[in-house]
Parts: sequence; structure tokens; C-alpha cells
Amino acid sequence: MISKEELNKMAARYQEQAERAYMNYQETGMSRYDSQYKKADNLAEALRAAANAAEEHSTLGSVRAEVVWWAGKADALLAEDAPREKLMALLESIISYASAVCHYRRREG
Repeated sequence: MISKEELNKMAARYQEQAERAYMNYQETGMSRYDSQYKKADNLAEALRAAANAAEEHSTLGSVRAEVVWWAGKADALLAEDAPREKLMALLESIISYASAVCHYRRREG
């Protein structure tokens, strides 16, 4: 599997190609340079998206695992008719996780 750094390096190379082709197109007006520009620019954009997708996929897997854990915990607490303090502790852990991972800003008061 190609690393994020390698994908970003490849994207940078294609972006440089796109910029050179764009400058050639500006100087000559030849449509082949415009085509080269579009292809290289599209490849650079796709490589940057692929680099970010791997990281987002990993994060999504962690978030899913956390949500499943909360669901199981909440289901068990509801089944045992748990005291309010246990439910509040679970809600507090959900809020803390959202604050840390999703940059959720806690309400004041």
C-alpha cells in the first residue's frame, strides 16, 4: 500500500507538470498544453484526495467502534434500569470524545 507521504509527493510532481503545461499554454496557445494541464491537474487532485481518504477511513473505523461501544453500554444501562449517575457518566464520556475527536465545543453552563 502506498503511504500518504508518497501520494502527496506524487501529487506535487503532477501539480508541477500542470503548472509547466499551463505556462506553456499561456505562451504558445497550443491546445495540447491545455490538455496536458487538465490531465496533470486532475491527477494531482485525485492523488491528494486518495492521501486524505486513507486517514479519514482509519478515523471513521475508530469512531464506529466507539459508537458501538456506547450503544452496548447504553443498552445494558437501560436494561438494568441504571441510576441516573451511570447514564450521566456515559453521556459525559460521549461529550468528551466528541470534544477531543470532532472538535466539538462544549456549552458553557
